[in-house]
Amino acid sequence: MPSVHLRVLTSEDAAWLVEADRQSGELARGQDWDSDEKLAAELDEGLWASDQRWGWAVVSDGEPIGFALVRNLDGPDAEMEIRISPDARGRGAGREVLRQLADHHFADNLGVSRLTGRTHEQNVPMQRAFAAAGFRMEARYRESYQHADGTLASEWGYALTRADWEAERHHADDVGYDLHGLTFTIEAEDDSPEGPWVGTTLRFLQEGRRVIARYDGDVVADGELAGILIRDVLAYRYVHDQDDKQRRGGGRSRLQRRQDGRLELVDEWQGDHGAGGERRAVERR
Repeated sequence: MPSVHLRVLTSEDAAWLVEADRQSGELARGQDWDSDEKLAAELDEGLWASDQRWGWAVVSDGEPIGFALVRNLDGPDAEMEIRISPDARGRGAGREVLRQLADHHFADNLGVSRLTGRTHEQNVPMQRAFAAAGFRMEARYRESYQHADGTLASEWGYALTRADWEAERHHADDVGYDLHGLTFTIEAEDDSPEGPWVGTTLRFLQEGRRVIARYDGDVVADGELAGILIRDVLAYRYVHDQDDKQRRGGGRSRLQRRQDGRLELVDEWQGDHGAGGERRAVERR
């Protein structure tokens, strides 16, 4: 990952800030900056370097690749917004920005107890960045985001507490796989007939080591799986309706990387009603 650092915004940044905000796309809230001149004046007046709010340029290899804004620094819950340019995404910049924001504002703003942020329900890369930086998913805000065409979407809420920061949770080394936002489909083995689980799609959400998967497919009705992921092993319990009966059970899935680069779940499951078996699920792209 290229080196990433933060610097204080100046009035000379106004033009590219306005343009970067315009390029944020449908999955991020606009800042309603009317013009370069108005924003430059606000920066000159120190409105984005105050006790209440702060603005940062995100810089990599000497060039700005985005910005970060932090509001409500005079209260216990500070709110962050981060924008990374499209050509700089996918290389860990968002995670590093979140870590540096935590280090700076928890150290300098002693009244701040939590750093919080929201992201669009379809913005999986930002959700994964929050998780990688130690932020915990705390809430789902239903129909809180309005698109340009008037349609509504949900947002996920994340937070890092001062206790998390003091424990250096945000700098924890990777200890396993991140399943958040990934989708897997259960496939039949080459030498076995298709069973009731084949074709079932599992959609994962993840908060720290805790994992939730919602699934549907074939004769298995919609269900939910919840468990703990430690390195490459997911131990879980599940519940769903099948044949007009509620079915429960549990199992263990081992994650491994296929030759084509996709993740694969090798699963052994056991139902409370006596059924059980093995199955394999492959990441969809």
